[in-house]
Amino acid sequence: MADYTSALLVSNIHCPSCVTHAQDVLREIPDIQLPIHVSLIDHTIRVKHEHDKTQEDIVNELIKAAFEVQHVTTIGPNGVQTHDYDVLPKPTTVSSSRSTWLMSRAQRKHIENCKACQSKRERTPKRSWATLIRQRRLLRSKTDDTAKSDDTLVNDQPAVINIDGAADDGHNGLYVATVAIGGMTCSSCSSTITKELNGLDFVETVDVSLMTNNARVVFLGTKADSDKLVEAIEDLGYEATVNDVLPLKQTKPSPEDESDEYKATLSIGGMTCGSCVGTITRGVQELPFVSSVNVDLVGNRGDIVFRDRQKLDAILEKIDDLGYDATVVEVESVGNPARSKALERTVQVRIDGMYCEHCPENVVAALQDRLPSNAVEGGHAYSITQTPTFKDPLITIVYRPSPPEFTVRNFISVIDACEEAFKASVYHPPTLEERSRRMQRKEQTDILMRLVFTAVVAIPTLIIGVVYMSLVPSSNPTRQWWQQPVLAGNAMREEWALFFMTTPVMIFGTDIFHTRALKEIKSLWRRKSKVPILRRFYRFGSMNLLISAGAAVAYFSSLAVLIMDATSPRNMSQSRSSDTYFDTVTFLTFFILIGRFLEAYSKAKTGDAVAMLSKLRPSEALLVEDVVSGETAGRATIQMVPVDQLEVGDSVQIPHGTSPPTDGFIEQQGTFLFDESSLTGESKPVKKVCGDEVYTGSVNVSDPVRIKVTEVGGTSMLDQIVNVVREGQAKRAPIERIADILTGYFVPVITLIAIITWLIWLGLGESGKLPRAWLDVSKGGWAFWSLEFAIAVFVVACPCGIGLAAPTALFVGGGLAAKHGILVQGGGEAFQEASKLDAIVFDKTGTLTEGQMKVTDFEVLHQHEQDVLNIDQKILLAASRLMEESSTHPIARAIAEFCAQQSEVLDIRSEDIKEVPGQGMTGQFTVSKDLGSARYEAALGNERLLGSIGLGETSSSRISTKSEKEHDTVATKNYYLDQILQKHQSLGHSTAIFAIRNVTADSSAAFIPAAVFAIADPIRTEAPGVLQALRESNLEIHMCTGDNQTTALAIASQLGIQVSNVRAGVLPQDKAAYIQELQGLSGPDSGNSRQSRRIIAFVGDGTNDTPALSAADVSIALSSGSDVAITTASFILLNSDLNTILSLVRLAKRVFLRVKLNFAWAAVYNVCLVPVAAGVFFPLGASHDHGGWRLGPVWASVAMAASSVSVVTSSLALKLPEIRWRK
Repeated sequence: MADYTSALLVSNIHCPSCVTHAQDVLREIPDIQLPIHVSLIDHTIRVKHEHDKTQEDIVNELIKAAFEVQHVTTIGPNGVQTHDYDVLPKPTTVSSSRSTWLMSRAQRKHIENCKACQSKRERTPKRSWATLIRQRRLLRSKTDDTAKSDDTLVNDQPAVINIDGAADDGHNGLYVATVAIGGMTCSSCSSTITKELNGLDFVETVDVSLMTNNARVVFLGTKADSDKLVEAIEDLGYEATVNDVLPLKQTKPSPEDESDEYKATLSIGGMTCGSCVGTITRGVQELPFVSSVNVDLVGNRGDIVFRDRQKLDAILEKIDDLGYDATVVEVESVGNPARSKALERTVQVRIDGMYCEHCPENVVAALQDRLPSNAVEGGHAYSITQTPTFKDPLITIVYRPSPPEFTVRNFISVIDACEEAFKASVYHPPTLEERSRRMQRKEQTDILMRLVFTAVVAIPTLIIGVVYMSLVPSSNPTRQWWQQPVLAGNAMREEWALFFMTTPVMIFGTDIFHTRALKEIKSLWRRKSKVPILRRFYRFGSMNLLISAGAAVAYFSSLAVLIMDATSPRNMSQSRSSDTYFDTVTFLTFFILIGRFLEAYSKAKTGDAVAMLSKLRPSEALLVEDVVSGETAGRATIQMVPVDQLEVGDSVQIPHGTSPPTDGFIEQQGTFLFDESSLTGESKPVKKVCGDEVYTGSVNVSDPVRIKVTEVGGTSMLDQIVNVVREGQAKRAPIERIADILTGYFVPVITLIAIITWLIWLGLGESGKLPRAWLDVSKGGWAFWSLEFAIAVFVVACPCGIGLAAPTALFVGGGLAAKHGILVQGGGEAFQEASKLDAIVFDKTGTLTEGQMKVTDFEVLHQHEQDVLNIDQKILLAASRLMEESSTHPIARAIAEFCAQQSEVLDIRSEDIKEVPGQGMTGQFTVSKDLGSARYEAALGNERLLGSIGLGETSSSRISTKSEKEHDTVATKNYYLDQILQKHQSLGHSTAIFAIRNVTADSSAAFIPAAVFAIADPIRTEAPGVLQALRESNLEIHMCTGDNQTTALAIASQLGIQVSNVRAGVLPQDKAAYIQELQGLSGPDSGNSRQSRRIIAFVGDGTNDTPALSAADVSIALSSGSDVAITTASFILLNSDLNTILSLVRLAKRVFLRVKLNFAWAAVYNVCLVPVAAGVFFPLGASHDHGGWRLGPVWASVAMAASSVSVVTSSLALKLPEIRWRK
């Protein structure tokens, strides 16, 4: 079943209770796949579901549950974005009066040059009152639509428009109308409108979107019939405005397109061996329209020739069904060079400066008239999938770039030249991080406004309620003046003043808490709620409810006292103090808002890893263009252009000290140095020469260099790194489930404790167990006096610290890891597992060794059988090269490189080349000779491969496979071969044996070993020190390799690895079995082990390591930029330095130690302060004449604010340098 992933930005997710509530709401949707990831840091919810339409149900349920859903992005199973829209529109500056005033002069100039506007103004008739009322109504609707976010696209399903043939407005035809609809609140509204429009006889199809508040209607008639759509919708009680009406063209592929052959160049990911090549080749060849298939394993590409260009999607789907990832690089016509086409590109261009509804028409007309008609064949230079409108000035263009003649820069220049006031630019919808930061800024602004207002009120409240009423002597005239009754009854002037100051704070300062608390309760108890009745009593509310309850109890109890004073007889002679908590409400709100602001600010700082990586990309580039005509022909010009305007194939100049704007390869001779530390963590500059690839985010630290652009539009290495970091941050650690459980029951428990606290103190007071002198209020008695304890319990309890303990530390840890060149793809779970490792298993080739293998010796075995076969060294080398070129294994690459340097060109044809995983290569060859042709079958690999083809075992192979049963029959033994293998393997060299047989006349002929390749792979210089440091951290070190036992033990002895911890001669699946074997062993301290089995990590370079990476608890892959997107390891190391593994282990332990510290601090904080607020220590220090000390609501609010702020600050402290003590 296909999986869709929806990411939703929800602005009012504040505490873990919100997380739990959101998960409970979404869990009731049948199509939802668990787990549901909710992030407190960036306010996102990520959900997987099986059907595309489920995203609407998700949004509807969240809105019903009082969540403020801002934006939705849905990614389909093939990685293509299917939905990207705003849910709650926000006003833009386009509709502001200030912007209108600033553009009035340009607008007048535009009207002077716009004939359409002039003619419209001249023919405008006088309007009746009914017409004016109707147009005013439409104007209001138009204003609402203008206020939509710039990110919202009006056309969800745009028609493909060919600009060479626009339909006449007055003629009958198929049109697609986009209608903005106001007033829809639920799915029943959209259903009502759909049924009404389908009832019109000229309407063909209707698609009403509740999320984007618009409808797409296809109808048969004229453009004027769109008014009937508006009337029908308005008759239902909704507001409607036509955004645009465009002709719908029925496009059909021409017979020429169907008969022509095309060649598609694909980038194919996931291939590991020759069998993968065969699987893809056979699978694609089954398609009837495919002519030929050529798959290159080394280059991870495939060239496919096929008929009918529209069948390309079927080819991609077929490769995907086979289990591989395919991306189109280029599509070109085979038979007709003139029809060759580059890769299509889709861009959105934003046009600023349009002032009337005729401006979009002028833009389209200008593109049609001024763009060179010979850009591509037939004059069809591009197609427009979304035309601009006055309200939505975005034009979407699909074209095939051909730099420098035909690029996006052509569209920009034509639109800019259309009108002096027009300014065109490539438009990019904000990324998820940009939207999240915008939401965080809005949250901070909302809190700051209320904080400033409350602070202004808190100053006079402090002077009146605290200074004069508590600190100033009772004989002070000003204090006596404040204590005088005024207005009504015996209510003092001070009480009225505090009431008038506190009420606005209660309404404006704490409104965000009251509103969200009421919505949460309303959602829980709504009629269609699926939450069981019993659960509604023990799992409800959030921090908002606790704050709202504390403030409301204090305010309304004070209001009750004020009313009692106002209705009691006035007594001018009695001097008394206020019994109200009005000042408590103000100070409580003030300190809570301070804590909320600091928390919001700090949370934004913890999640800035992706933002910092994104800032590495430059915004402008130095474009190099060759002049082809004129006096300066042959020279190159350099101009500054936005990065968005670059195309694949453009040449860009990179000055010293700057970063490449995109990925590309160097196209000039020389040696250059690039600092890639921002991407890989490698501090040493990397040497680059002509043809080498450079990445955006690196820095040129040598002479200026010119590069050719190879990646645009979010496919660079930096974009892949950002995507991995983003996905990793969305994955939660298992320990966070503890926080979910605690916070799910936190609010009901605190509410119960507060009520019990109030009842206990009330019962003690009313029963006479408490001295009368403790009752320090004149109104309300013991009931009012006991409320202060309950209010303090409500306020001091804070689940936010518990909920923020893990995510904030993990976010900071992910950012620190990225700075070291470590991508945390496994998220919080990977950090948690890496913090408690017991052993690390290393692959040998390319991990503990450099992976830069070289053939050091090539020995031909002289046997009489070889002479009978009539083969020589040239045939051996040529056959070896053909087989090894089909493999990506480092040993195969080394042999292929050696043979290419040694062999001569021979008339030799290969067929049926196969890779045997963990053993080597086999294949058949036909060699043309003077006396005819000979057919051979060859095998090249390790000793295990010799046994599989019937040659029996060598002595080393018997050692390397000692865990397996020995063969019952052993073939002819080659002692000379044994001696050669032992000589090289004892030196730590890998060996590959070439065996061959002549099958020209006898297909059952025996294989004969003909040659031996000895391959050396130097040990990494840092490997011994890193392994020793890991052993000092109480980690067992193991080595698992497919190489022979002798070579493996030679390498292990140089690295200090115990012989018992070496497993050699294993297949890829055997590596996974070895890891499972280690996981099942008991640790050295198994007597009091904290876990049932050991935690094992595997480190490999990705070559044939997929089974082992999957079996390990923590998988660590040494990767390169091209592998980042397809690696599935828990951690991806962007550089090959093994010191990064040491940094990873230490960082994981630091991060998870901080998570535990945060949890302990938050838990102890609440466990200790809740009893203090409840008055457990109140009798201490008390006497018969006065009560003891208690934590008042004001100080409780200070403590509550400090709880969450201290947790976030603790997580941010991870950024400080680690202090390590010498032993």
